[in-house]
Amino acid sequence: MLTLTLITQRATSLNYGENIGNVSILKKLSLGDNSQITYVSDKALKYDIRRKGKEEKGWRLLDEKVKELIEGSIVQVPKETKGKKKKSKESTETEMQDVLDVDEFAKKLIREYQEFDLFGGLFTNLIRANGESIGLSYGDSVKRTAPVKITYAYSTSKFQGDMDFMNNIEAYNRYIRHIEQKDAQVITQSEQHTAHYYYTIAIDLDRIGVWETENGTEEVIPAEEKAKRVKDLLDIIRTLSRQIRGRYENLSPIFVIGGIYKVKNPFFMGCVSAKETEDGKLLLDVNRLLDCKGIIPEEERANTLCGLLSGFFANEQEIREKLNCKSVEEVFEELKNKVGEIYGVSKG
Repeated sequence: MLTLTLITQRATSLNYGENIGNVSILKKLSLGDNSQITYVSDKALKYDIRRKGKEEKGWRLLDEKVKELIEGSIVQVPKETKGKKKKSKESTETEMQDVLDVDEFAKKLIREYQEFDLFGGLFTNLIRANGESIGLSYGDSVKRTAPVKITYAYSTSKFQGDMDFMNNIEAYNRYIRHIEQKDAQVITQSEQHTAHYYYTIAIDLDRIGVWETENGTEEVIPAEEKAKRVKDLLDIIRTLSRQIRGRYENLSPIFVIGGIYKVKNPFFMGCVSAKETEDGKLLLDVNRLLDCKGIIPEEERANTLCGLLSGFFANEQEIREKLNCKSVEEVFEELKNKVGEIYGVSKG
């Protein structure tokens, strides 16, 4: 498993829930002291990862062409005769029915769509191009558990109830009042919170490009393509951004810790404790991270990598010395090289 826990650049108002009247509400969690932090859901993070994958890496996302894969995966099998009378001895014909070959369909999805391979999916109540429902060769759904898992991203600072009063008076004066026949421009309110965020990503390298059938696992794509997909994902995480309400927010990491381990556990998940100081820098609890590192089996601890960007942490020197930090870029490049080695497509 490749697992990384990251702290992002400072970003503003990354994920809204439902509106209450004309007020846009940020997604928040309450802590034990009744204070609140904001968060970005895993769905929102994956959305922007997929967006960048399509824009920058040429990923194919699930689309209407899945219907063609359904049609191309249909096979004929003997029709079940449960509850029906047995054939007469004179009859030699076997009634056949069309079903979807689950394994063939899933392997095509993995091969054609990076999204399905990395983030999984669930297909139920499948229908053919002509609108007819189609049975499955086994089971009641086509399901792939995601090899890539991402937690929510939580703010390092608490929400203080800041609000932004907004209207679109300039556009109203030009055309809105004429089109919508409004007497006045409506004022809206939006909760605002600027903070660093931290989250964890875990990649099950054994399951990339592999389909788990009823009888075991089957390799679907070559090792070179497996390595490429994971390396592309690392590139995306390193330069991750979020598009929201007409603006970009930078979610590239200023701190990262993790590595590739035989024991499949997101070791540093929940281990980040960072507080903002008066000058806006972060004070990172290094001892807590060292304690979490101690959970890793002794023979695997040397696989841990740590990287940070200069100028963001009040205790930067302590972090560098105790965690043996490199630059963020060096960590990602080293991980990409190790991914190549694991899949056997680059020399050590």
